[in-house]
Amino acid sequence: MRRLLSAFALVGLLAGSPALAHHDGDTFFAGDMIVGHAWAHENAAMAHANAVYLTLTNDGSEPDRLIGVEGDFFANAEIQAPVLGEDGVLRTVTVPAIEIAPGQSLTLQPGGIHIVLVGLQHTYFDGDHFHLTLVFERGGSVEIEVDVEDLDHTHDHDHEHSS
Repeated sequence: MRRLLSAFALVGLLAGSPALAHHDGDTFFAGDMIVGHAWAHENAAMAHANAVYLTLTNDGSEPDRLIGVEGDFFANAEIQAPVLGEDGVLRTVTVPAIEIAPGQSLTLQPGGIHIVLVGLQHTYFDGDHFHLTLVFERGGSVEIEVDVEDLDHTHDHDHEHSS
């Protein structure tokens, strides 16, 4: 129970870090859920897994949960989250779903909650795109486009633009 509470506390802290949010990119809708900023690093030809990052915003008055990720170029997808163990060590665990409260935005990002595509069947390079289907408990399914970026790409876009 303590581990689960630590996970939810960490999720709350990570949800409030828009400074780490990625570029604007395309926006997709599933009921009251808004999905944006979808991206992944390019993957090596021998890689069997790759992480996907994005921002989820609940624009409704009821909570919703991301309960699945589907696609035809990987064996399965896992939602992973960092959890502080009783021994004080931070570990990554697979969770069955992510709940997004009404009015909450949650940024899936490196070092935080993220989606892992396991058993990749393709290699993706900087500038490529691929499609995933996200499944929400209330909002249903939505197909999104994920931008692929090189491993050296900086992700602090909020401070790069000048007016």
